Amino acid sequence: MMRVPFELTEKDYREYMTALFDEIDEDDSREIDREEWGNYFCASREVVSRPDQWNPQENPDCRKITGFIFDCDGTIYHPSGLIQGAEDMLTWIVQSGYQYVLLSNTGSESHTSLHRKLTTPGVFECRPDGKAFPEGQCYTAADAQIDFITSGHIPAHSKLLVLAPVTSTWKKMVSQRVPDLVESWDIHLNMDVETAKEWAQHAKKRLDWENLAIEDRIQVEAPPKTAIVFFHDGMVETDWSFELLHAMTILLRFGAEFIYTAEDATNPSSDDERFPDDDFPKPGPGMFVQMLKRSMLTESRCFCCGKGGNVGRKFMIERAIRMLEAQGHSGRRECMMIVGDRFDSDIRAGTFSGIKTCLLESGAHTLDDADQFPTDIPSFASKSILDLHSNCILDQ
Repeated sequence: MMRVPFELTEKDYREYMTALFDEIDEDDSREIDREEWGNYFCASREVVSRPDQWNPQENPDCRKITGFIFDCDGTIYHPSGLIQGAEDMLTWIVQSGYQYVLLSNTGSESHTSLHRKLTTPGVFECRPDGKAFPEGQCYTAADAQIDFITSGHIPAHSKLLVLAPVTSTWKKMVSQRVPDLVESWDIHLNMDVETAKEWAQHAKKRLDWENLAIEDRIQVEAPPKTAIVFFHDGMVETDWSFELLHAMTILLRFGAEFIYTAEDATNPSSDDERFPDDDFPKPGPGMFVQMLKRSMLTESRCFCCGKGGNVGRKFMIERAIRMLEAQGHSGRRECMMIVGDRFDSDIRAGTFSGIKTCLLESGAHTLDDADQFPTDIPSFASKSILDLHSNCILDQ
């Protein structure tokens, strides 16, 4: 309708719409199929712009960047260890007097676990400028989600179905912040259908209260919430049964909130020596998120806390900015850049936050995938963190 001129007479409107139909109907079948609709209204491959290559020598916008926010998986390390050039890039940042933060979209591990991974001798040990990886310079989506659920979003006496690996420390982390609140919550780690039906009544009651007019709502005490909370990275526990999926479907259909750390559909896996040229991805949390979201009547009750998520800007990216400022950065967003390998998390996070972005083609996505993400357009691109570092060195 945005293509229809204003103030047409009824006759002119019919003529215009007939001509538009004929233009879209490429095969003159008198029907418009999905492909014809897409060919006409959706951007062609040439329309989706491609980013400039990271080149501080020639691009003054590159030289403005003094604060770097790095993704981890596919950017700093692979499942087999650090990516070549990662440690050198962080060393260059330190020696240049700049600042950096590492962000991981993991929902199962905290910044403490990530820091331990980077400081333990082995293939993941990272020693920028020859020193142990510093504290206070890494953060995870699990941390961000803890911040979110303890921010007042989940009131006392709420009902939570939490799915997390047995090694997750989410409850300990929450209890350290709001022990009385956690004590009031009704927390389940699994669920059958009969219990889900009972919880659905509570979810429905909360939804009915939220739909009241404001003047009516303030006269009634707010019912507690019902929520499904994911603290996992796609690794399904052995007790994930059809009944559990059925129970979650019931809860979400009746208005339970859905809180999760990331929408990454897949995660990288270790290489198979038999097939050295192939990457065999593992399911990511986003695969299960998308399946379950189909049961919801509205996605307005979804809260994604990691990079690229609808509340990730506040609870993850804003936190990263404060971490840069704590190291001495000015806090000016035009002088910051998010570096990562995914359009739908790293690049989207920068777009949502008004921060420049750089896609590294060393992980999940390459520039060939750009047309699948027409609104997630990076500012720059580079083959890998090794290439990023090489161009920074050339500029000196």
